[in-house]
Amino acid sequence: MRLPDIPNFRDAGGVGSLRPGLVFRSAELSRLSDRDAHMLLELGVTDVFDLRTVEEIAHRPDQLPTAMRLVIEDVLADRPHSGAAEVASLVNQYAEQASVDAINAAIGNGQAEQHMHETYRHLVTLPSAHAGYRSLFGELAQAEGSAVIHCTAGKDRTGWAVAVLQLLADASLDEVMEDYLGSNEPMRRAYGPMLEGFAAEGGDADALAHMMLVYPEYLRTALSHIEERFGGVPGYLGEGLGLGDATVSRLRDRLLAA
Repeated sequence: MRLPDIPNFRDAGGVGSLRPGLVFRSAELSRLSDRDAHMLLELGVTDVFDLRTVEEIAHRPDQLPTAMRLVIEDVLADRPHSGAAEVASLVNQYAEQASVDAINAAIGNGQAEQHMHETYRHLVTLPSAHAGYRSLFGELAQAEGSAVIHCTAGKDRTGWAVAVLQLLADASLDEVMEDYLGSNEPMRRAYGPMLEGFAAEGGDADALAHMMLVYPEYLRTALSHIEERFGGVPGYLGEGLGLGDATVSRLRDRLLAA
């Protein structure tokens, strides 16, 4: 299921035993058309979880039907300029004809990759990430309708949340990785012209692509952190996020229910 006007919207279900139609992942919903809003309502979406920073939301707030509940979980509040949160800023800088040299200086020489690896470590270690994901997963355990989880592009902060849910629903790492990398096709459609234009002006398009796309090593960074610190997803949810056994059990039951 895809929304015509929203990049990277897709069902997170059908991976492992996560049932389809329960959790959808998406880019921001700041330009939700009447057609897309109607489709979300038809899908039974009652809750939308926005994982963006306060600054990102201020520039492009979600536009939702009044029937939907918006829950803001700023998982990068403690590091609002972490790599994932800077994607929109880079797009805006380029659109506003900022110096290509200045953008190159900010992301070149391996800095883009470093920023993104740091982001994925932050998603596991920051107190704001613990609070945001604890609230998200706790809310999902109690929800009755379907939910949309999104950030700016729906690939990093959202990608981590979805990967955890899929792993909890018995998906293999290969299945989770395939779905995670599924963000690249819509991102290339959305940002391809920008990357080509940036390269034509002397920009380091390869470095910029590391901010715009997803790579297996990014997700592996977060997964390695929870394995080292918590022994895997159950320990991450329990010890790391502080979710009780009853909540984790209820969440898993919701994910697996027919």
